Amino acid sequence: MKISIVIPTYNRAYILREALESVLAQSYTDFEVLVVDDGSTDDTARVVGSIQDKRIRYIQKERNQGCSAAYNTGIRAAQGEWIAFLDSDDLWKPEYLERQMDFLSRQAGLDVVFTDTEIIGGQEPISSLCHWHMLHLQALLAKHPKAEEYVLSGREMYICLLEEVPIKPSAAIFRRVLFDRAGMFDEAWPSGTDWDLFLRLSRISRFGYIDAVLATQRRTADATHQLHREKDKVFLLGVFLKEKAALNGDTEAIVSINRGIMGLYNSLAWIYLLSNRNMQALSTYWQGFKETRHPKLLKKLGSAAMRIAVAGTTSLVRGTRWAQH
Repeated sequence: MKISIVIPTYNRAYILREALESVLAQSYTDFEVLVVDDGSTDDTARVVGSIQDKRIRYIQKERNQGCSAAYNTGIRAAQGEWIAFLDSDDLWKPEYLERQMDFLSRQAGLDVVFTDTEIIGGQEPISSLCHWHMLHLQALLAKHPKAEEYVLSGREMYICLLEEVPIKPSAAIFRRVLFDRAGMFDEAWPSGTDWDLFLRLSRISRFGYIDAVLATQRRTADATHQLHREKDKVFLLGVFLKEKAALNGDTEAIVSINRGIMGLYNSLAWIYLLSNRNMQALSTYWQGFKETRHPKLLKKLGSAAMRIAVAGTTSLVRGTRWAQH
């Protein structure tokens, strides 16, 4: 079963080779690599050209169109039955592909297989994303016999994805035909589009999860989700509010999506606070509370309002003292 590995990249010559080397070190070897250069102006072409392997195909775009467009370019050019994504700052363990393909060979009918991920870089490395940060996924797995491999229905993953996104693009492989049925990444937005895509895929797919850390996500300053944090949350709020409006009395889904929406409003308000857009932050907390009735947002609203008031009083006192002198 041939795999097409799509690596989108933009001005990542400084780190791209490491991602490629982690692919070429895979114990499973039936794959092609599509490096989609999204209009880089650095030495990306030279880095790719310096690696002599006939499985690597280099696709150079004339101008930068964003990560989603680069993903889609790779999907359209793919020749394999399966699609894997690897962000150009991420890495795979040598057995990553082999473990997934072995799982697929023993479980007919799976459409998506994902693994646990470690996150390195920054002040707080995360040894297991799924164990330490994906509470709904852990509750879901607890309903199944304990194992290292799990088969999950589309409904189970849909409910999970309404609340959190345990799947990282660099830690999952997908049946190629899914993108013909569910559509591809939304190119209108620079970030957050993977979560949107996974939600769509969950309506038509069966999932496999390997409870082992087989992928490494690296925190880098030029990561798309870091550069576009605010747009990421605004886009996802639009997706989730539209999804909620179509649930038509699905109580289980509404409970989960309200938690997901609460988290997005909370994150967006925090972004506003960090950039001193205090009134936008307060308004966002309030809008989130009205939408979800989640008490956490009301508590956050009160705490933020108090901090803003104290900060304003302190500034006023300092200004008065300066004027008196």
